[in-house]
Amino acid sequence: MEALIKPVEYFDNETFLNEQNKLFLNTWCFAGFKRDYDVDNSFKTFSIGKTPVVVQNLKGKIKAFKNICSHRHSIIQVEKSGIRTLMCPYHGWAYDKRGVPIGIPKKPLFQFSKEELNCLKLEEYKVEFCGQLVFINLNNDAESLEDFLGDFYDEIELASNQFGDLIDVNEIDINANWKILVENTLESYHVNLVHSDSFKRLGASGLKFKFNKYHSKWIADLKSKENDGRQQRINKPYQDRKYKINGYDHLLIFPNLLFSTTYGISFNLSLIEPVSPEKSKFTSYVFMTKTNTDFNNSDNLLDQTYRKSLIDFNRQVFDEDQEVCEGVQKGVYNSHYPGQLSEEESRVCEFQKVYKNKIN
Repeated sequence: MEALIKPVEYFDNETFLNEQNKLFLNTWCFAGFKRDYDVDNSFKTFSIGKTPVVVQNLKGKIKAFKNICSHRHSIIQVEKSGIRTLMCPYHGWAYDKRGVPIGIPKKPLFQFSKEELNCLKLEEYKVEFCGQLVFINLNNDAESLEDFLGDFYDEIELASNQFGDLIDVNEIDINANWKILVENTLESYHVNLVHSDSFKRLGASGLKFKFNKYHSKWIADLKSKENDGRQQRINKPYQDRKYKINGYDHLLIFPNLLFSTTYGISFNLSLIEPVSPEKSKFTSYVFMTKTNTDFNNSDNLLDQTYRKSLIDFNRQVFDEDQEVCEGVQKGVYNSHYPGQLSEEESRVCEFQKVYKNKIN
């Protein structure tokens, strides 16, 4: 199969701007986990397209607003995350849970009517949830998150509700277009060569793919079953978990969120954010499943070793992917070939079809 995305589209600035306007400003974007907003006034900030957005717990309600003060255009929340009232750091304008300015220093000097204050309300965006995952959409006429996720909604809800300990957060700046990174995660064709000492050892195999709406999943068999040999002792504390699969699942939540799990014991969620046509930010979160099992001293030591091995494994795989993706970025500048895709790269083909439909 001939690739649909041409080499120039991995570095062209006009293509990048078109993606921001037609794709990211009109789709559901990952905005963290419910646990990120547990405390009143806890917040996270994002840049979607060129739009600065703040997502914040305001009186127990998670809300999303354009992160620009309606007084004199200052950014309101300047940090990536924190706990702080929704108040502009420039002149002290403070906003309520509706985004209406309610705290204005020297307010009588403005002589605002109630109607004028309501007109200064921050632009608000849709916030919806799937299990423990928070999503925002800057298009308030967009389909619901449940409709967007389609047949994968229930599975994501069930799996993410079993997220237990967060054991690693790994942030990497990668000198490659975001689509190169996404496409790399969607195929196992490169595993034997690139990940010969890491992912290959997991023994994930097969061409069982599931496609639904914009998203796709690889359902892979593993060389070792959950309770084979040494695995039995390692996985023993997690037998009471509520979410179980037989091997390894890898899901693309279009366009740039990857969700994978091994046996339903460990989970990896990876976000690929476009920074420029030639640079991306990669953030990976690793969770263990919830368990009610009490660890004895020996089991606890074994589990600590197991968790460290998961962290090291994921970081090694992503470091290897960074190197090859940056190599692809160097190649696309002078490639005269459209690119070819095999059956093993069917998810790449489907991603490109959806992408082209969205931006054209």
